[in-house]
Amino acid sequence: MRFSPASFVVKRGETIRFVVHNRGATEHEMVIGTEATLREHAKEMRAMPGMGHSDPNMVRVKPGGVGQLAWRFDHAGRVGIACLVPGHYEAGMKGEVFVR
Repeated sequence: MRFSPASFVVKRGETIRFVVHNRGATEHEMVIGTEATLREHAKEMRAMPGMGHSDPNMVRVKPGGVGQLAWRFDHAGRVGIACLVPGHYEAGMKGEVFVR
C-alpha cells in the first residue's frame, strides 16, 4: 500500500490533475490535506468504516479503477496525501507534496 511517487514538488498557484490508478485488490482513496486534518479524518474513518464522502480534496477508486482529482496549491509549504480507508494510512499509505 503506497503512492507512487510518494512525494513531489509543485509551484505555488499551480493546479495539478492527479490520475489515480488502483492496481490493488481493495478500494483506495487519495485525500489531500494537512498532516493534522489527515490524522483526524483517519480517526473518523476508523470509527465509521462505511462512511461515504465526496469532498473536493479527495477521490475514491475501486480495485482496478482509475480516478481523477484536480487541486490548486495556493500556499507554499508541505501538504500531505493519504489513503484514509481504515488501516491504510496506518500501514503507510501516505505521501507529501512540497509547494514552492
